[in-house]
Amino acid sequence: MVAKVLKAQLDDAGVIALLGRITFKQTFGYLFVDRQDDLLAYLDRTFGVGKIMRSMGDPRKEYWLAFADGLPVGYAKLKYPSLTPLLDGEGVGQLQKIYVLKDFLEQGIGKLLLQTVLDHSVNLEIDALWLDVLNENARAIRFYEREGFDALGEDTYTIGALTFEFHLMFRRVKARPA
Repeated sequence: MVAKVLKAQLDDAGVIALLGRITFKQTFGYLFVDRQDDLLAYLDRTFGVGKIMRSMGDPRKEYWLAFADGLPVGYAKLKYPSLTPLLDGEGVGQLQKIYVLKDFLEQGIGKLLLQTVLDHSVNLEIDALWLDVLNENARAIRFYEREGFDALGEDTYTIGALTFEFHLMFRRVKARPA
């Protein structure tokens, strides 16, 4: 398999929206077994092509697409700056998304996307990245721990009638000046 990551362009919004819908449902759909209307409303609201296009037009947000043998199989989204009271300083960014299609999860695509975001974060002189991950998503938590992320705190997020608990994590991107 030949994998590569490219900076997403505005005309990639449809691909990102579709990957977002599919990967979110693959990963979290089981949580909405009795709440399909809530899930569909969330997918429409979060992964509409127009919304993704507006987000891509925001200079604080950047997207990358991952390809495996020419197929789009995942994406990442960085928001900078993205301050949180849990981290000091202004050089803080948020890794808002790394989503990879289920069939490509064990092929290093997530790691490739993360490394791309980290490399770009160094170029932007970001001091730290933070993210949130569903508490139940032990696989993702282990991935981020292996990649140098540490616990930061807890948070909740509501989708429809359901409230979810999230594990917040962070990683220093570059050494602070002495």
